[in-house]
Amino acid sequence: MKWGVSLVHLRVRFLAKITLRLVRKSLSERYRGWGLGGAGRGLCVMGLLLLVAGCHAGQSGDASLLKRISRVGHPRQAPKPGELAEKGKAAIVTECEKQSYETASKGLIVSEIGLHEDVFVLRDRVSYAGVGYDLAEAQRLEDLLRAEARAAGHPAEQAHCIEAFAEHLETLSDPLVEADERLKELDASAFNDAAKEAQEQADKKLREAERQNAPRTQPPESQLPDNY
Repeated sequence: MKWGVSLVHLRVRFLAKITLRLVRKSLSERYRGWGLGGAGRGLCVMGLLLLVAGCHAGQSGDASLLKRISRVGHPRQAPKPGELAEKGKAAIVTECEKQSYETASKGLIVSEIGLHEDVFVLRDRVSYAGVGYDLAEAQRLEDLLRAEARAAGHPAEQAHCIEAFAEHLETLSDPLVEADERLKELDASAFNDAAKEAQEQADKKLREAERQNAPRTQPPESQLPDNY
């Protein structure tokens, strides 16, 4: 990897020198004809120098650039179940090792949206981008944090910080869980009411059909008219 980066670095430097010479010559001829003078030439050459300087940021910068270029055009795969929770736990445990919950939470918790698809957003320690956690992943993270806080080997301050994260994140997911439970109860109640009403209507139709199909019996002789 270092050898490849060095080759790229040398190639960029070589091409930049040649390009700079050619562009200077071309700009000198063109701007002489356009009458822009030294100021126009100076601005364009300065812009080119800034572009070349960006290419000479160093081997570490070139390596980072190569990694970014290699990711262009490759769609980001959706994380597997539990993957975000593991990353979130690792970030929280690491930050709680260095600072209190009050300080760590300000750096890691980007926003608290409170939706099923985005309960909260945590900051990624590598890219510093915000990563949204849906309800399932949020609950996984809470369970991991509680287990980690009870695990042996952590100082009391770190364990308290991890537990505080779990409790706070639970306050964001609990309302969604309770709302889902109420919705299930309402759905079940509505289903039972509909089933009961349908059964009553079926029984009513059945009784009406039985009355219509029942044979008519003649009245007793005492109730018959005299001229019968």
